[in-house]
Amino acid sequence: MKKTLLSLVVAVAFCATLLPAQGRGGGGGQRGGSQGQSPSMGQGQQQGGQMGTAAGQGTQQRDRDRIRATDQQRDRLQTCDQTAQQIRTQAREMARDARGAQFNADQARQQRDQIRERLQTMQQEHEQLMTGLSNEQKEALHNRIQNMDRLRERVNTNLQKVDAELNQQNPDAKLVRERARDMEKSMKEWQEQYRKMQREMGVGA
Repeated sequence: MKKTLLSLVVAVAFCATLLPAQGRGGGGGQRGGSQGQSPSMGQGQQQGGQMGTAAGQGTQQRDRDRIRATDQQRDRLQTCDQTAQQIRTQAREMARDARGAQFNADQARQQRDQIRERLQTMQQEHEQLMTGLSNEQKEALHNRIQNMDRLRERVNTNLQKVDAELNQQNPDAKLVRERARDMEKSMKEWQEQYRKMQREMGVGA
């Protein structure tokens, strides 16, 4: 009887030592399993990110193809861009020449006339460009067109103010210089709108 009880005690003690070891082993296996899953999860996320980037690029390309400029639109955009650069240069020269004792009202009037002539040419090309846009192009470029309309009004207002000052018997050189600088700044912004429009319409792409 004593031997039987002793055997039972030994058996219970043996089982008690085995159970914790098995639990730790099982936990280790789970940790190992979770660690083993990490690389595949990371690869999945990376592949998902690459697919998202590729999809975004594909959408941009489709949008550009949808509003791609015709050859005529391409030529008009480039002409407007070039004329805007010429007007910027002339306005910069007018501002530079309107410096105190260096100011010459007759020279300023000649510069103003050249600016007006080129601005009229550019605005004619601009109107033809806008008229030739499809409804789809107008919708896609709506904000760009609005920005150019706003800049167009600002340039014309500045030119009118230059006119008003140069029509005076003794024009104020400082005012002429300020208006010319404003005009140059507005033309720079307008030119940037043309260049952004060219990129959006696939010109040069």
